[in-house]
Amino acid sequence: MDLGIALTLAFFVFTALLVIKGVAIVPQSQEYVIERFGKYRITLTAGINLIVPFLVRVEHKVLVLERQLDAFDISVITRDNVEITLETTVFFRVVSASKSVYRIGDVPLALRTTAESIIRSAAGKLELDEIQSSRQQMNQEILKNLRDAAEIWGLEITRSEITDVRVDEATKQA
Repeated sequence: MDLGIALTLAFFVFTALLVIKGVAIVPQSQEYVIERFGKYRITLTAGINLIVPFLVRVEHKVLVLERQLDAFDISVITRDNVEITLETTVFFRVVSASKSVYRIGDVPLALRTTAESIIRSAAGKLELDEIQSSRQQMNQEILKNLRDAAEIWGLEITRSEITDVRVDEATKQA
């Protein structure tokens, strides 16, 4: 009789474990990347999802909310050979969790590096006087180029802003 109770108890514990491991509740602001035996299987979206316990597992929990990179400074040389510093920020969100996990290791660093290159290129085409007057135009060009570059990583660039243009004192005096 003791063996029967032990087996029944073990069966109920195993069943409860299967149910607990087989249900994945994904919050609205996240997506879960599922792997089976180390290989990408599927991306779970918000809500209750059923998975096969022990064969698949939640490998990455990806935040899909819009985020902002910390503002960063970029030293730029304009077309008329004036060195200025542009303070910039980029807003982005993940649109493909699997691409953002498997195609790039450090999303913020990749976005920042790409933004620096694009901004230097855009600002290098303009003279100092033009940078202040055509900042909106420059923001649009940067946004378009950054969107194209980030698409392969499963990211959507929602906004790119040059928040400040700083010129050193010697240049101001001249």
